[in-house]
Amino acid sequence: MTQTNLREPATGNGNPASDKAIAPSGGGRGEARADWQPISYYYNLRGHGVFEQLLEAPGVSAYTGVFATVAEVYPPTDRPFMGGAVMTVHNVVPLDGERVEIRVDTGWPDDLPIRVALLYWA
Repeated sequence: MTQTNLREPATGNGNPASDKAIAPSGGGRGEARADWQPISYYYNLRGHGVFEQLLEAPGVSAYTGVFATVAEVYPPTDRPFMGGAVMTVHNVVPLDGERVEIRVDTGWPDDLPIRVALLYWA
């Protein structure tokens, strides 16, 4: 199939993506907050395939923007490394009550030691 448009083919409901930008649904209070601090935590987990995990994240609410990374961990040194599994973070859902729910794919059929890191501002 020859592509004349550089965008990926549409998937999902079959309708191509609109070129019209969508306005924000919330946030954007228009204030600069000098008191916001970057916060980073990491979590050593074990998992295989696609799995979900609820994490404690002090200072997070449902409106906090949260970034997540995942990497395989070498247990003797407790350091992340580039292993044979192709890992991805699928979903990061900030929740009220200082919690974050994540969905991760380890890309591996057996349990692996992994590290998920969260970064956010609170």
